[in-house]
Amino acid sequence: MRFDSQFGHGIAQCEQKIQYTFTNKLLSAVSLNNAGPNASVYIDNGEYKTLSKNDRLAVYGNSIATAMLCQDWYHKNSSKAIWTSIRNEALSNNFLAETGFSYGLDLCVHKDPATVFVSSKMMATAVEAILGAVHLDGGDAALRRVLAHLHIVSQYEHSVMF
Repeated sequence: MRFDSQFGHGIAQCEQKIQYTFTNKLLSAVSLNNAGPNASVYIDNGEYKTLSKNDRLAVYGNSIATAMLCQDWYHKNSSKAIWTSIRNEALSNNFLAETGFSYGLDLCVHKDPATVFVSSKMMATAVEAILGAVHLDGGDAALRRVLAHLHIVSQYEHSVMF
């Protein structure tokens, strides 16, 4: 599988920024892809293929991160108010976008040529997709390491610490 220089560079930058190296680079590429099908082509075994947009992977990433953090919250025997705070703050689109921008992940996102900048919504979607890709590629332990590295919940005193 071969990605053009833009995808390849974005994948390498993302891996460095999140401190995780993907075994399956296609998952990483999809997580960073916010462009339409005409702007998202890669070569696999000599065939041109269209790369999926990151929105479906973002749904998975949001769901798995929520489930993992909820499981940890449950095992800590914390109050329901603490879970509500974690869900509404640490897993919010605003916080995920801020996190992505603060780590420079916007520089990794592949967007349509007509799109000038990565919006907050695009950034939150990319972060969720990256979390999903990490989990599919490396499982629970890998996702926990990336969540901790990105300080997704560790900033909250009552948060689940990894």
